[in-house]
Amino acid sequence: MTEQALVDQDAPEAIRRKLGAKGQRTRQQLIDATVALLETHGLRDVSVVDVARAAQTSPATFYVYFKGVPEVVLAALESATQTSPELEAIIARDWLKPGAAADARMFVDHYTEIWNRNRTIFVVRNLAAEEGDARFYEARMNLARPIMGAISEQVERAQAAGRIPVDLSPRSCAGTMLMMLERLSAIGPMSRDDDGVGYADLKAAAAHSIAMMLGAREYL
Repeated sequence: MTEQALVDQDAPEAIRRKLGAKGQRTRQQLIDATVALLETHGLRDVSVVDVARAAQTSPATFYVYFKGVPEVVLAALESATQTSPELEAIIARDWLKPGAAADARMFVDHYTEIWNRNRTIFVVRNLAAEEGDARFYEARMNLARPIMGAISEQVERAQAAGRIPVDLSPRSCAGTMLMMLERLSAIGPMSRDDDGVGYADLKAAAAHSIAMMLGAREYL
């Protein structure tokens, strides 16, 4: 089976298995070049020719690996993450005991740091999802599900303890937290202290909201 046939089958896992070391390097170069271009250009403003030129290859070579620029971003998202063992360990703590306020701030700091490691592709992903591209919406949800599930469990614990209303949907609470944190991660670094809305203050406010949603004792 040729490399082009693999692309036609739209099977990224098969591509990684079948490509040799040189092919994998070329594919990664195309991904890296695309991400670099998207740091200063919108998704619609980056063409296959632009990517091929930046990767020092040809459009014909590009099409061996990808159908278009959006597919490159989707490929980049496959190796991205919005969680880590440290972040999962923080959310797994007992939020009903004293100290949860500090845990909430630590959670916000870790989450925003992780998110901004992949800032470029996450911003592009979210914009495409909000414009109605189902592929990017699904990619967004796939990356959010692990941490969303962990937060949902803590919401359920807070509900069982009578700390927050039982009629709230735990997953909706988790989703709301993550939407807030995504916007904080995307916009926060550009905030200005002289506007009265600095990044540190925004993080503190987000941590307060999260701690309250999880039934932290300090805020009750």
